[in-house]
Amino acid sequence: METKRKIRRKWKLVVAVVLVVAVMIGIGLEGEKRRVEGEPDVISSMIVNNEQYLTVVANRNEIENEEEFTKLLIKMYEENSFHSVKFSTDLVDTEMVYMEVYSWRDGIKKGRHRLKIEMTTKNAKYCILFVDI
Repeated sequence: METKRKIRRKWKLVVAVVLVVAVMIGIGLEGEKRRVEGEPDVISSMIVNNEQYLTVVANRNEIENEEEFTKLLIKMYEENSFHSVKFSTDLVDTEMVYMEVYSWRDGIKKGRHRLKIEMTTKNAKYCILFVDI
C-alpha cells in the first residue's frame, strides 16, 4: 500500500511538471507570435477638438523608406483599413491627425517612437506637415 502511494505521488509530480512545461512553452510561443512582421496597425485612437491622435505600431524592426511608409499610413487612414481600429466618420470630421509610430508594441512603454507625423485633412486633401525621425 505504501508503494502505491509513492507511485501516485510520482505520477502527480510528473503530470505537474508536464503542465508547467506546457504553460511555459505556450507563453513563449505567444511572445513570438506578437513579434511577427507585417502591416502597421493602430493601437489607440483619441479625438479632441477635431484633432485625432493615433498610436501606430509598425510591426517591423526597421522602416527602410520613411516617405513610402508615411504614404502607406495615410492610405490606410483614408481607406480606414487598420485591423484593430475602425474609425467612425459620421460623428466628427477631423482637421488634424497626429500619429506616433513605434516599431513594436513593447516600444510604447519605453517611449521610443520611430516617426511622428502631423497632417491636415482640410478639403479632403492630406498634407503632411511634419515628420520627425
